[in-house]
Amino acid sequence: MKNDTQIQSDVVAQLDRAQNVIAGTIGVEVHHGVVKLAGRVGDDSIKKTAELAAGGVGDVTKVIMDVDVGAATAAGSKGAPAAVV
Repeated sequence: MKNDTQIQSDVVAQLDRAQNVIAGTIGVEVHHGVVKLAGRVGDDSIKKTAELAAGGVGDVTKVIMDVDVGAATAAGSKGAPAAVV
């Protein structure tokens, strides 16, 4: 089983490969296999693509979406550091 850091790295890599997901728009946090995606994207299809990409990573138990749809901007997060795609 992967640790949270490995899962986070894999999710970031998966999002980097995902079509239409713009670098810097989605932050990734992982806690005990639960992935939280946070940020803003341009439309619902990008949001769904990001959710499916994160959920497809091994050892991810759940994906929590805190992603708004609108004009995409760089992601920011309060609290624990997040990797930004």
